[in-house]
Amino acid sequence: MNKRQSLFLILGLILGILLVLLWLRMVDLDELWQTIQGVKVPTLVLALCFYMLAYFVRSVRWHLLMDKARRPTLLKVWGYSLIGNFINYLIPIRAGEVAKAWLLKKQDGIPMSSSLSIIFIDKSFDTFGIFLALALLPFLALTLTPAMYILMGGLALVFVLSVGLVLLAMFNQQKVILVLRKLLFWLPKRFHAKRDEFIRLFIGGMDMFRSQPLKLFWALGFTILGVILDGLYFWLIFRAFEMVYPFAMVLFGYTLINLSYALPQPPAQLGSNQWMMIIIFSLGFGLTKASASAVMALAHVLTAVLITISGGIALSITGSQILKKIFTGENLYD
Repeated sequence: MNKRQSLFLILGLILGILLVLLWLRMVDLDELWQTIQGVKVPTLVLALCFYMLAYFVRSVRWHLLMDKARRPTLLKVWGYSLIGNFINYLIPIRAGEVAKAWLLKKQDGIPMSSSLSIIFIDKSFDTFGIFLALALLPFLALTLTPAMYILMGGLALVFVLSVGLVLLAMFNQQKVILVLRKLLFWLPKRFHAKRDEFIRLFIGGMDMFRSQPLKLFWALGFTILGVILDGLYFWLIFRAFEMVYPFAMVLFGYTLINLSYALPQPPAQLGSNQWMMIIIFSLGFGLTKASASAVMALAHVLTAVLITISGGIALSITGSQILKKIFTGENLYD
């Protein structure tokens, strides 16, 4: 990482610690611990299976979007996804996406400029969850707090920008070239050639939806399935605590939490997950702070273990030194 990225990481860590300390001050730890002790382990294990399945479905979508003649096996793509998720969890500067492109280059000989454009297109589909969350609003009886309005407004902006960029790339290529150049103006001049190559390949990647419309259909289908699996995971977490909440409400709340990762986060979502849970499920849905905190505290710890173990196993299988390269500040684009 360069100095700017290191500073961002340190500031994020400090912010995360402050958020955790504030959260601890407002939660009754004895009540929280008693709530966690009563959890049903079999239901919890089933929930974590759905959690991993949701990630796998998104890997299938990424594999589908790749060039059929050059893409690696689905198992390898799944491994790259696990590594990328692990790195994004540790370093919330989207380094995981660059890591996935680097792995495709080193392991499979696919140029980074080409793979990054497909990765960007793939991640754009995740913003479709915002539309699904907003579509659930008329069917839910909930209180929208100012904090939730701000969150949903920020996510809606991400959705509009992402979808707008994709649509422009499909129907007005010249305009999207101008937009992407303006969005990437901050890149040093030495990267301008790579930037223009990325833009060209991104636009070329969008051509596949015109020539292969079924890919768009399947990508949307896998996106919806991934969101539903996310909802099942979190709904089962509630069931493990013997908390009965409508599936649609849990799906809406967890989709907002999941999509909030598109916004700046502390490393490992430290503190931010706990506050998001209180903002949405406690202030918005009427769940007690102790209950909301118990659900998120346990879910956060368990998913952190899953992400670390699965990412570590995938790293050991590939034999790559990607983490070392990132932390020592090596240029992955070379």
